[in-house]
Amino acid sequence: MKIALIGTHSTGKTTIIKHLAEALTNHGIKTTVLPEFARLCPFPIDESTTLDAQAWIQNQQILEEQKHHDPKGVLICDRATLDNFAYMHRAVGDKHDISEYEKRAAEHMKTYDAVFKTQKLNLPAEDDGVRPVESVTYESFRQHIDELIHHFLAKHQVNFHLLPAIDDYEVHVGEIMERIGLVTPIPAMCSSGLQA
Repeated sequence: MKIALIGTHSTGKTTIIKHLAEALTNHGIKTTVLPEFARLCPFPIDESTTLDAQAWIQNQQILEEQKHHDPKGVLICDRATLDNFAYMHRAVGDKHDISEYEKRAAEHMKTYDAVFKTQKLNLPAEDDGVRPVESVTYESFRQHIDELIHHFLAKHQVNFHLLPAIDDYEVHVGEIMERIGLVTPIPAMCSSGLQA
């Protein structure tokens, strides 16, 4: 099984993935985590990114997923091709023809068994040493990427599950585990404490 967590930056994806991987491993499931490749990119990222940078990120995403996909285990991807494409579109969409990159990203989205999207919360981003959270335009940049991700998900009719707009990562993990069929949902309870 291959699942992806997508969303704009600084929305807790990496933390959720860490807890999810631990939960899957504790269930005896072989789990592999692929990092966010923007963090490994040798070119500028985020607001200073270039076509070369985003092409490198897209290519690495696809190659590493193919390399590490194991049908007997779970591969968790920190981002997917379409949310990475949102960064490319914002940076160079009005300067270059990037339709082939979009087509490749959208087609690749069909390879995920499940896609989960985080939401941008009204919380300040934490400095992780990679992204300039003190930038004057940082919050508007994050918001624009979030809007672009939703746009491309809708445009290419990608099935995804929107995680709740909370910062309780254990709730997110529980919801993901339930959605991929690895835990049994807790029966709904009515106010008397009896099963509904």
